Amino acid sequence: MFELTEFLHDMLGVTDTEATFPHKVTMHIGCHAAASWRRRPPMRLLKSVRGLTYCELPNITECCGFGGTFSVKMPGTSLAMAARR
Repeated sequence: MFELTEFLHDMLGVTDTEATFPHKVTMHIGCHAAASWRRRPPMRLLKSVRGLTYCELPNITECCGFGGTFSVKMPGTSLAMAARR
């Protein structure tokens, strides 16, 4: 099983989406995703979009506090982490 952008980039060799999107965008990268694909395939494909301006989120390496059941079991801590992020 592959994450979609990992499959497109690593398995099929797609490096240019041939897409155009003249807007500002950002991407939330969950902790589990950052650990598994280290942001490479999704970011490479995203940055190949013509006209797109990528704006990195501040504190991108910090946990958002919403993974798994953490937010349900520890809602106060989860909300505080999300507010910081």
